[in-house]
Amino acid sequence: MSNKVTVDDIIWPCELSSSLKESLLSIGSVKHGITSLGGTPMQPYSNDICYLFEGIAILNSYSSDTSTTIGGVIGPQSWFGVGGMDELSRPDFSSEEVAPVVLIAFPHKLLLKLAEEESEVYKFLFHIAQSLLKKWTQAAVTSIHNKEMRIVFALLELLVLQPKKGDEFPGIKISQQQFSFLSGISRPRVNEVLKALETAEEIEITRGCLRIVNLPKLAARLNNLNVSIRDPRIFIK
Repeated sequence: MSNKVTVDDIIWPCELSSSLKESLLSIGSVKHGITSLGGTPMQPYSNDICYLFEGIAILNSYSSDTSTTIGGVIGPQSWFGVGGMDELSRPDFSSEEVAPVVLIAFPHKLLLKLAEEESEVYKFLFHIAQSLLKKWTQAAVTSIHNKEMRIVFALLELLVLQPKKGDEFPGIKISQQQFSFLSGISRPRVNEVLKALETAEEIEITRGCLRIVNLPKLAARLNNLNVSIRDPRIFIK
């Protein structure tokens, strides 16, 4: 992707004035890879506001005692980072790229400076935070359910990010290690559930790739999950 970005290249989180969009672009910079934000490969910094143009990444946050992980996926047109605007309370998270990421980063210090001149910046940040809250609250709710429910939910969240080709859903290219990282479930248990879903003829497993072959049957497994906050099934067309 070209480093030259226009306001029309971005799906903005809400209605914003043209002048603010241009001001935001003036402080943004295109980067390649989650780790381009700084930090280590597994623990990048998150205090910039970012928008993804390309790629898929898993973000995984930890409870204070590290006993529980909450994973979520981000892909094209996703915003993230608003939770780290305050460096003192920046959340701990680790990441894993499933497909190479290209993003634009808006440095938090420049955003806060811009907000002093243009209060509309707070509207921009509010709508990003609102969207992220739904996504991560649903991930937290799902994390307390059984392994099958968590894995099916993760599969459908990944499917949302896959562009459909004709009447067929494309394969989801993800390793079992990455799937374990996303779901917070050990690799042997992930393999166990995926094999059961394949036996039920709901998915097809090939090396490094999963394909949904019976979406209605697979999606029905979430009928007993409270998805009132975010239901990935409504985003799959």
